[in-house]
Amino acid sequence: MSDLIGCRIGDYQVLRRLGSGGMADVYAARQLTLQRDVALKVLKSVTQNDDDHLKRFRREAQAAARLNHPSIVQIYEFGEVDDVHYISQELVDGINLKQALDREGPFSAEQAVEVLRSVASALELAHQSGVTHRDIKPENIMRGNLNTIKVTDFGLARMLTQVDSSTANLTRAGLTLGTPRYMSPEQIQGQTVDARSDLYSLGVTMYHLLTGSPPYEADEPLALAIKHLHDMPRPMDHVRGSADLPAWLVSLVMRCLQKSPDARFESAEALLEAIDAHAPATNASGSSRTVVSETAVSSGLSHQPSGATSGSAASGKKKIKAELSLTTPDIGVSSATLQLQRATDLARASERRRNRRSMAYRMAIVLSTMVFGVAGWVAARASRPDSLSRELRGPMVATAKTIEHQYLTALTRNDVPAWRAVLEYPAEPGSPQEDYHEKATLQLARLLIEQQEYDDATRLLNELEGSSSVDRLYLILAMVHRHAIAMATNNTREASRLKTQIADKLSELSVDKPAAAQLFNRIVPESERLAIGLVSS
Repeated sequence: MSDLIGCRIGDYQVLRRLGSGGMADVYAARQLTLQRDVALKVLKSVTQNDDDHLKRFRREAQAAARLNHPSIVQIYEFGEVDDVHYISQELVDGINLKQALDREGPFSAEQAVEVLRSVASALELAHQSGVTHRDIKPENIMRGNLNTIKVTDFGLARMLTQVDSSTANLTRAGLTLGTPRYMSPEQIQGQTVDARSDLYSLGVTMYHLLTGSPPYEADEPLALAIKHLHDMPRPMDHVRGSADLPAWLVSLVMRCLQKSPDARFESAEALLEAIDAHAPATNASGSSRTVVSETAVSSGLSHQPSGATSGSAASGKKKIKAELSLTTPDIGVSSATLQLQRATDLARASERRRNRRSMAYRMAIVLSTMVFGVAGWVAARASRPDSLSRELRGPMVATAKTIEHQYLTALTRNDVPAWRAVLEYPAEPGSPQEDYHEKATLQLARLLIEQQEYDDATRLLNELEGSSSVDRLYLILAMVHRHAIAMATNNTREASRLKTQIADKLSELSVDKPAAAQLFNRIVPESERLAIGLVSS
């Protein structure tokens, strides 16, 4: 669709362009009958055979129209004129928080608290109305010229009363239309999501606003998804470069970032109560809207209704600040714990330096997951608590709609049934599906070797090496697996033969594909390369 500036769409005169996204263009327009300025979101052209965008567009209007809240962009109308589909909504004279972050740098604690309070309040109403947003991120939060905060873009919203279809929409809405930078672990895995998924996304958003960087970064969507499932974010004060953030605020954000929904706040209402326990909201005149008693400080949840007073608001705030220097109630991570984390971080940094080769190895995994997914077995094994592993594994492996999604599930579970499920997909020689087969075969073989199922592992490696189009790097990695089997079964002659063969093949690869040879050195731990004779002690 061409630029609509100067055109009239029904009752709206298009004035200027505000922005553009993957699904729609946004214009400032004038509604002629009511003489008011609006934001007009116009859906890009929709073919007759592809109405997914139209359904999502209509869903956004329906979801947001039922919500009336000062921190939610108000929807006025959903309409269609001459095959042009549009949403008329409140015009926010300002910028989104991603733009604010790019222009001004990380937010102060005070700015962040106001954003957190406003968005949590908006989500509270949405969740109580049966709507999950599912796409909370800085780009979908507007800041008006009076520093008002508005949540917009309910394009991925779901009604909590409807059957969730996050699995079907993961590849289309998450891994294709954008990266899962702000998505919760359960949303990434295609599980049913509830209000707590929005709280995780809000936690990621606040971490980004406060530090200037999101908690997880990777070049590929799949690698980024794995980080959400398994990694822990760096301490916020070290990313920020200062320890000026209140411990309670850091604790609150980190609780929102917990992998398990049960470990987060149970609702946006509970999150708001925790915020008000530490930073009572004020009205325009600056007086306290919510004054927290000493009992409320100790409980972390109970507080007086809005408008209540108990003496001087200023003295009440001083009392709260004094109490907070000793404890951080009902946030899940105590202030003392955070101070201990900061005090011991230097020791951890020293340990990280001693294990630099392991860190470099894991970084290689992140950078190469999509191209050389064989590195995924390391990501699945490294630093993952047994409890998380047990939680993510189920008695059955759900069948995904694409092999890519099935492969992500296998990386998450890292068990034999999950990897076998990837191999059940048909694959033509030289196709992307075959590449996933080969990567899954290597990872499954390694698991079987760890479980001392050497015959089964050998059969898999035979099948891999029998392929006419298998990547040379994969063949060398298969030899590494065979060497591990030979060593485990005391077949020293075979182990010696494989050592020579691996060295020769790797030397050839270094000449023909030096990048692949370097990747081999990063994928295979130094201990294994030492056993093969590829590095000196």
